[in-house]
Amino acid sequence: MRPIGSNRSRKEESMPKRIDPAGYVSKCKEIIESNTIRTLCELGEECVKRVRDRAGDESWYDHTGNLRSSVGYIVLYEGKEVQRGGFMSTSAPEGNGSKGKQEGQNYLEETAKTFAESSGFSLVVVAGMNYAEFVEAMDNKDVLSSTELWARGKWEETERKLKTKIEVEIDKLEIF
Repeated sequence: MRPIGSNRSRKEESMPKRIDPAGYVSKCKEIIESNTIRTLCELGEECVKRVRDRAGDESWYDHTGNLRSSVGYIVLYEGKEVQRGGFMSTSAPEGNGSKGKQEGQNYLEETAKTFAESSGFSLVVVAGMNYAEFVEAMDNKDVLSSTELWARGKWEETERKLKTKIEVEIDKLEIF
């Protein structure tokens, strides 16, 4: 006798469920990819914010706004762009940073090419003006250095949280 409300026949109830390992693996891969990409994008946004949103005495004083506007990031998966951000024009006494925005995007394109053959995930953060290193070295100002150190230090905790989130989502999957 079938339970009330069941649409399944006795034959269906006694048949074993078919296992779909390929579908399960595909779903696991999708969970890993989407969560990793989301996490790297969030980290990229945090890096850009840390570089751009500091006062002049903590970083550098803007004249044209170009250096601050040249800061951005890209997330790549298997060498292909997934998302990019940053490169927001900023106003300064002698300009609006539009040149910096374009220079930053150009530099990012150039830099991202070095990852074109790579497999896996990449996060690239740049300050695209050609004088960014000079500002750090000669003027003893912080453009990207402290943010890079912060991101590398934060990655261990971020990666641990990412693994846990992935494991929880995968544990919810069914193989059938």
